Parts: sequence; structure tokens; C-alpha cells
Amino acid sequence: MSQYSKTMESSESTSMLPPESLPNHNSTTPKTTKSHCYSNAKGILFTSFSVILLLTTIVSAGFLVHFRTGSSHNPTHIKTTMAISKTCSRTRYPSLCTHSLLTVPDSLNATESQLVHISLSTTLRRMNLALYGASAIANAQMGTRVRSAFEDCLELLEDSMDHITRSLKYSTGSETNKASSREDVMTWLSAALTNQDTCMEGFEGVSGTVKDQMVQNLKDVSELVSNSLAIYAISSKDKDFDGIPIENRKRKLLQSVSTSEKSGFPGWLRRKERKLMDLPAAMIKADIIVSQDGNGTYKTVSQAIKAAPEYSNRRTIIYVKAGRYEENNLKIGRKKWNLMFIGDGKGRTVISGGKSVMRDNITTFHTASFAASGTGFIARDITFVNWAGPANHQAVALRVSADHAVVYRCSIVGSCDTKL
Repeated sequence: MSQYSKTMESSESTSMLPPESLPNHNSTTPKTTKSHCYSNAKGILFTSFSVILLLTTIVSAGFLVHFRTGSSHNPTHIKTTMAISKTCSRTRYPSLCTHSLLTVPDSLNATESQLVHISLSTTLRRMNLALYGASAIANAQMGTRVRSAFEDCLELLEDSMDHITRSLKYSTGSETNKASSREDVMTWLSAALTNQDTCMEGFEGVSGTVKDQMVQNLKDVSELVSNSLAIYAISSKDKDFDGIPIENRKRKLLQSVSTSEKSGFPGWLRRKERKLMDLPAAMIKADIIVSQDGNGTYKTVSQAIKAAPEYSNRRTIIYVKAGRYEENNLKIGRKKWNLMFIGDGKGRTVISGGKSVMRDNITTFHTASFAASGTGFIARDITFVNWAGPANHQAVALRVSADHAVVYRCSIVGSCDTKL
């Protein structure tokens, strides 16, 4: 899996037969990679919480570290410090690192630890500017494929801003979720880095003003996130990450996740959730019941998702009774935390769709029959299907970008890029 979210899976994937800008230093256009199609697609989790631009700016400004200085600074003649030089020398883009830190005058008096906060704040401000620039062209005329890629980028940028914001809160001790850890911050920053590539992959094979403006908006963003990730890893002083290239740390992170010997589940999964994994559906008191015959709270899965609370630290259980639920690209947004979907078993509770790259002229990211980006997503005893068929190219059955996600005893059925 090429995802940075900590995800625990127990499923089978089956192929179907019939503000202010920063100058550009060491900047490169985000790399794009072709999407490949395999009969048995391996899991690729795109990583990917909506943040209002004004609030994000406030958060970023609020976390900029201010230290007492005895003199004013001339922005045209600023000399770097030993802490900045040492910190930036360990990043992949040292020139950009130095310049971005020096845009905050108080960085001259910052320690290496305090430079973590400044780096994250600077990256968040730059990402906010990128989202603002992208939103400015939202009403421009676009073809179906370009519109699909553009919307992908907006969603991914918002996801990334949320990841950076949470990282910043954790590093300053103001993260409200007490279960968060240093590994979570590494995961969030790695996810934000991957999101930029995913954004540009959607524009592969197309050209025009929208693509050009998106490339311009994203200048330096990936590099700044990469530097923030490196600076945070350095500050953590964890020997597990010593000498490990940024792009390879994800594998180390996944290997380091603790697992309960008795349950076989990862250590971050709470005891209550572990019990819910194997408890018969009839013994579970669901908050919402979905039943096509009307003997439930709602008849459709989309209604259940809409009714679920936002940003809830309490587990919300949605029981989806046996049946085939064909709805239009179901999605659990980043605001929907801790939703658990329980079905009546593989092949009995089926969530399906038929969107594809070829037939619908949309991005792979947009084809998912079911997508989840809300933290704490759990799916159990459900079959996810994309029936588009191999002739229609990429057609995703399940896309999960949620942190701390579990897919347990589920079947994922498709023909090409089955899981994302």
C-alpha cells in the first residue's frame, strides 16, 4: 500500500470478470506518475478535514512563534543562524528551507525545537495561499475531466491543510485528541506530501489554463511539506528514523505500529472497538439502521452518512442490513469522525457503483463507489463493488484516506485499481 494513513485491513480484493507568497527556491513541478491497471490491484490508499480559509490563516498566525528580540531586522540583509543552518542542512531542499524560515524574523532567535513550529506555520500559510489561488478559478469553464481533476485538487489541498494544522497543534501541545502521537504527526505530514502528487496526477494527459494555474499555485508546496516532515523527524530525535530517506519512512512507520498479541489488532484500536469487530450484529446496538424495506432509520446509506454527527469523539455505529445499495459515489467526508459501518456479511450487504475513467471521463480518484476520509472509519462484513469492467479502465470500489481506519472481513470487487 502506498498510503501513509495507519490502516488495518482484513479483506479480500477481487477482480471482476464479465495572504503572502514565498519566492520559488529549488522548486520543481510536482511529479506525475501514470496510473497502472492490474487484474488484482493492490491497495493504494490516497491520502488524503475541511478548513475555512480565514480560520486557517488565524491558526497559522496564532502558532507563529514570537520570541523577544532586542533589535529590528532589515529584511534585505538577514543572516542565518547556526540553528537554521543545522536544521535546513538535513532537509531535501535546504535553500528553500532557509529562505522560508527567514521570512519570519523571530526565527533568528529560535531554537531547533521552535523551528518546527515556524516551519509548519510557514507551510500552512503557503498552502492556504495555494488553496485561495485555486478557489479563485472555481467558476472558470472546464471540461468534465479537467473539472474532475480540479475538484480532486481542492479536496486534497483541504485534506493537507487539515493534516498540517493537526501537526501544528500537536507540536505545540494544543491537540485536543489525547490519542494522537508523534507517529500520527509523521503520518499526517507524509499524507500531505503525497496529496500534492495525487492532485497533479489527475491532470495527466490534459492541458490548458486550469492545469497551468494549478501548477503555479502548487509551486514549492510539496517541497515545503517535505522540509517540514524532515524537520519534525529531526526534532523528535527518534533513532527509528535516523538516516531513513523521507520517501521511505512510511514503511518504517507501518512496521512500528504496535499490535495487541491477543487480538491481532493494532495497538491504537481501542478495546471497545476490538470487541465490536467480532460481536454478532444482532448483539450490537446501532445508532442508525439502514434498510431498503423501510424497517430502519433510513432507506439509503447516503441518508445515514448525512445524519451522522460531525467531529464526534464518540463511536457512531451504522448497521446496513442485507441488500444491494447502488448509490451515487458514497463518501464519508473528513468532518465525519468515528463512523463504523456493519453489514450482514460479505455478499449479503453490498455497496456498489459503476463510475470509471473511460466511460465517465473523470479521474481515478473520482470513480470510487465508496470513499472515506473521516478519522476512525471502520467497515465490517460488507462487500464493496465497482462493476464498470476492465474495458472502462480505472474503476475504484473502495477509497480510504481516513486515519486510524479499519476494513475488516470485507470483500472489495472490481476490475482495475480496485482499492485506493
